[in-house]
Amino acid sequence: MTNSDIYDVALATQPEPAGPSGPARFGPAVLRLDGIVKTFPGVRALTDVTLEVLSGEVHALVGENGAGKSTLMAVASGALAPNEGTVEIGGTVLASASPEAARELGLGIVRQDPALLPDLTVAENMAVGVGYKRVGGLGRAVAWSQKQLDPWQMGIDAKTRVADLSVEQRFIVEIAKALALEPRVLILDEPTEHLSLEEVQKLFRTVRSLAAGGTAIVYISHRIPEVKQIADRITVLRDGQVRGTFEASEVDEQQIVERVIGRKLETVFPEKGGVSGAIGAADQLAVRSLSGDEFHDISFAVKAGEIVGLAGVQGNGQAALIRSLAGLEPTTGTIEVAGRALSNGSNAAAAGAGVVYVPADRHGEGVFLPLSVGDNISSKTLSQVSTAGLVSERRVLAVAAEQIKRLAIKTPSARTPIQSLSGGNQQKAVLARTLLSEPTVLLAEEPTQGVDAGARVDIYRILRDAADAGAAVVILSSDGVELEGLCDRVLIMSRGSVVQELTGDEVSEAAIARAALTSTTVRARTDADTSARGVKLRRFLRGDQSPAAVLGAIFLVLGIVVAATNPAYLGAFNINNLLFMAAPLLFVGAAQQVVVLGSGFDLSVGPLMGLLVVLASYWIVDGGNLYVGVALMVAGAIGTGVINGFLVTRFAINPVVVTLAMYMALQGIYLTLRSTPGGIIFGDVADQIQARVGIVPVVTILAVAVLLFLEFALRRTRWGVELRGVGSRVDAAARLGIKVKRTRFFSYVLCSFLVLPAAVIMMAQIGIGDGRPSLSYTLSSVTVVVLAGASIFGGRGSFIGILAAAFLVQQVLNVSPFLGLSQAWSYWLPGLITLAAAVLYAQLRRSRRRRRAAAPIAQVPPAPTSPARTSSAQNGSAA
Repeated sequence: MTNSDIYDVALATQPEPAGPSGPARFGPAVLRLDGIVKTFPGVRALTDVTLEVLSGEVHALVGENGAGKSTLMAVASGALAPNEGTVEIGGTVLASASPEAARELGLGIVRQDPALLPDLTVAENMAVGVGYKRVGGLGRAVAWSQKQLDPWQMGIDAKTRVADLSVEQRFIVEIAKALALEPRVLILDEPTEHLSLEEVQKLFRTVRSLAAGGTAIVYISHRIPEVKQIADRITVLRDGQVRGTFEASEVDEQQIVERVIGRKLETVFPEKGGVSGAIGAADQLAVRSLSGDEFHDISFAVKAGEIVGLAGVQGNGQAALIRSLAGLEPTTGTIEVAGRALSNGSNAAAAGAGVVYVPADRHGEGVFLPLSVGDNISSKTLSQVSTAGLVSERRVLAVAAEQIKRLAIKTPSARTPIQSLSGGNQQKAVLARTLLSEPTVLLAEEPTQGVDAGARVDIYRILRDAADAGAAVVILSSDGVELEGLCDRVLIMSRGSVVQELTGDEVSEAAIARAALTSTTVRARTDADTSARGVKLRRFLRGDQSPAAVLGAIFLVLGIVVAATNPAYLGAFNINNLLFMAAPLLFVGAAQQVVVLGSGFDLSVGPLMGLLVVLASYWIVDGGNLYVGVALMVAGAIGTGVINGFLVTRFAINPVVVTLAMYMALQGIYLTLRSTPGGIIFGDVADQIQARVGIVPVVTILAVAVLLFLEFALRRTRWGVELRGVGSRVDAAARLGIKVKRTRFFSYVLCSFLVLPAAVIMMAQIGIGDGRPSLSYTLSSVTVVVLAGASIFGGRGSFIGILAAAFLVQQVLNVSPFLGLSQAWSYWLPGLITLAAAVLYAQLRRSRRRRRAAAPIAQVPPAPTSPARTSSAQNGSAA
């Protein structure tokens, strides 16, 4: 019997769990999980878990990171299928793992990692999240979404792209989306991690109102004071098993923490001042007159062995300051490490001086998710596990095993992918990597955010050990208890300045809250983009259509310059030729855009055009059969798309690999059919394809119409929203109920089908069965997509941009003879323009990120600390 088991037996004499049907003051069970078992490769996440949540109650689910809470709720919400057991919502069994089915049964969920699609607007996200019928269709989504968001007073515009929101605003969108479902069951998974006190209280009032109306609420949190404040009953989950259900009024914070970790919690915070009780005399980190976008004239110093905290109301420059110390933000002023001045805004210089940064965004900046635990731990000290540049796996595993044991990282092995670990254990791996580098200065931003009580104790010890080893430690935390128990000094920031310093016995949760309260005026939240002038212009520049405007302007300017040099450029023959030659590029660019939007790629578009032309040369000729020829071309196009889509989605093969193989296969097929050009295309067919209205080719008009229709479908139909959603963030799309594989499969089919008209036009252009001229269209399609400003990672793009890019590329190819340039310029100019566009778009995205980070998100300062909260620090609670 383990120590945890002994402790569970000891708990048998403690307050009795509620009966199977729960307290009489609540209604019947609305959510019932019975005998749930869930395993992953090498991990048994849940073992025979049974849980009932009653109508009208707030039922807290608590446990350490890795206890199985989020996994259990993923099963309840239909995002994961259990290996064994049943899920029942409102008396109806959830027949299969389907988020959409769970939503229809009345379950709403606010996830710890919001299931938001960053490249879609807020309104589009809410429409996908709650269902198109509920919002009245995409046309009404903006007004409907704005109505749900306005009561939160967060300055969120429903037309804004989610990627341009602050972290706090994203969580409000996730919460508003779940509440809009008017759910029978509402799951809140760590809903307050990024909210201010005012927003937390607003959320609690909403939760209580929902419970009073009969909604069953599951509340998951590591913040035990919040659990005590909001919950009616508490279920403890440890190591994937239920360890008991208790009335919240019958257990105190200390008892909850002890039940969560399965043992008595003797000490939470290590002794200040380190093992030796001494802090170094010299300044290890010295900051003088440091200023940045969100703070100004900051001066302070940290000695070796000292832990200094940064505190204050969120949005007052603390986060920007600690990132600047790591060289991640541009600054003016002086930063010295061990007496050596660093180059401002250089993370390489900071790292070279021994500065190590532990970010708050664990997934985005802290860990390399595809890599193993061992690789993550060793990634900053590769020189210690390599010889002559070759990394030794044996040494990596040995180093990792030592750190795993030392820091009590819960993982099956060092080879386990770090993405399968809980948040607390991922954070320990980040800290293990930090300690291995023997930092001179350790910067930790919200080091225990989203971490359970037991892991917090370990992390506090790790941070103090780093200080004992001689590091100067700076911690940014929004938890006053944490700052009180861990820090030797605390600097209070307000409006970008240090307004007060607390030292020694002055460092207390109450003093920290009081300093923040008296130093910060009450301000309403504002959104920098909606409160400033030129809102519509900035939104347009951030949108998917701005590249089209830039490319259109370049097209016109280039045309005017060439026409001024050579008037023949504006002749009817040249304009007709330019437009006709652009038509296949419009279709093939649109084809490539379709798969890129869904986070795919298709290198086979060029050879597919060649194959279709060769097939036509056997039937669309004198003595042939036009209908058979067209049918073969259609079958060839759709068949290629089906094969590409099937291989990419069914076997999860990288699309570049699949379509490169298809590229070679198609090329081999058409060369086998016609190793030399042959088969004259039927003249009447070619003439019909080259028909025109005035000087404008009919096929070009048709191509423009198709692209405009695709643009409309991309913005206004479910297909377009879901395609962009899959490309934006595939895991969130799946959790929202989007059929990811089906969406991606049909994107390849549509891509190949759009190649068909391009092949028909090329057939009329060359007039003979020759597939070789088609090969250049693969590269041209990629060029057009990049010029159009699409994200090659998916989710963002515009068919209007494809329209402008295709015409510009064809124009560049067309102008060389009129300017007297050699043929080489027809290759150099598109390359130079593409590179310039890529640089321009990268700079625009970078400036967008900076503006978003610098946006003032003012908050009402926190209220004075409650007695219960203060006593938790005195009792040693890690919450």
